[in-house]
Amino acid sequence: MKKANVLDLSPLESLLDSLFKFAASYDQERSNLVDKTCEDEKLELISKSKEHLESFKIEASEKVKKVSSSEKKLKRIVKRLQTLQQKRENLEGVREATQKEVEEIQVKVSAVETEVSSYNNVNLLTVDDSANLEEQEKPRD
Repeated sequence: MKKANVLDLSPLESLLDSLFKFAASYDQERSNLVDKTCEDEKLELISKSKEHLESFKIEASEKVKKVSSSEKKLKRIVKRLQTLQQKRENLEGVREATQKEVEEIQVKVSAVETEVSSYNNVNLLTVDDSANLEEQEKPRD
């Protein structure tokens, strides 16, 4: 038999085996790093989202307060306008009543002026005419 030149490949196999184990380990660590990075990014996005949500809640709360305050002011203004409208209607009624009183007084004044004028005309009568008028005014018994 011929002596074969056999090389011992076991150290080479061992090195290749180690190389593949390191490659697999590297791939696993890289995958873990990517997963961790993705998880960190997700957590950061969640954190930012929570901050924005809180900011929007605060802003919404402030706007609700402003709207509520404006609504209360509007109700007070409407109530005040109703009160002023009622006062206006009352004053118009008083004005109309006063106007009627003025008209009645003017009618009375006119009547008194006419009466006074007739008395002035009586003074212009002669003494005989006055006596005749007085007799006519006396009640007949």
